[in-house]
Amino acid sequence: MGAMSYRKEKRKRRKRSKRLLLSGKSKAPLVLGAILAIILIVFIFCVLFVVVGTYKGLGNRVDIPVNQYEQSGYYYQNGFRMYGDDDYESTIGIDVSTYQGEIDWEKVKSDGVDFAIIRVGYSGSDSGNISIDSRFKENIENARKAGVKVGVYFFSQAITTDEAVAEAKFVIRHIRRKGVTYPVVYDMEHMDGDRISQLTDNERTKVTDAFCTIIKNNGYTPMVYGNQRWLLNEIDLSYLTKYDTWLAHYSTSTAYPYTFKMWQYSNEGKVSGIRNHVDLNICYIKK
Repeated sequence: MGAMSYRKEKRKRRKRSKRLLLSGKSKAPLVLGAILAIILIVFIFCVLFVVVGTYKGLGNRVDIPVNQYEQSGYYYQNGFRMYGDDDYESTIGIDVSTYQGEIDWEKVKSDGVDFAIIRVGYSGSDSGNISIDSRFKENIENARKAGVKVGVYFFSQAITTDEAVAEAKFVIRHIRRKGVTYPVVYDMEHMDGDRISQLTDNERTKVTDAFCTIIKNNGYTPMVYGNQRWLLNEIDLSYLTKYDTWLAHYSTSTAYPYTFKMWQYSNEGKVSGIRNHVDLNICYIKK
């Protein structure tokens, strides 16, 4: 009897151990699945909400590349200015904000427009408070649906690098997963009663660099907008050569001496699907 009892007890222990082992194996996939789910949630949160990068100040000054475009390379196509030479070709663009009203983007695309730079927001000239453009969401969604490529611009009145960083983070949170393939543009301009007139050109340069640094650190292409006076006198471009330039000069030709990636050549354009006047742009593409 003693031997039989011992053998029975041994078989029971084996069965118990087997059950425990099987139970552990059955729980392993659940534990692994839970860990993977947590990792996925953290990843999605970071993609949607976390904006990386800090501003550490201006780098070194660099010689500014010169304007390489030949006047003979310009021509018109369906009323839009184009450019072409051995090294560059061009695309047709507009820039819009709430001031253009409701836009029929299908007609805009049919009229020959390749891209649109859409205002995402602005900061106030009195307090610097940040606001979203009231038509940004509908413009960017409908432009993309119509096949128009999109970039964005932010109209800034920042007077410190911290304010500029906050503006950049605001922009990034609003353009994520919006299909932005053209530049994210920093547009700082003088206006009546503005805040930025109190700044030196070096301070404006730092503010511009701070915005563009955060944009670049988050995977987008930053760009600096300005007319000739702004680009030549109000900021120091020798600190900003790592960013592309968008020149505003309403003319059939320009003597601007330095390189630029885009040219806003008219503020009185007429495009199908837009009732009001609209800015016309040319973007230079390296072949």
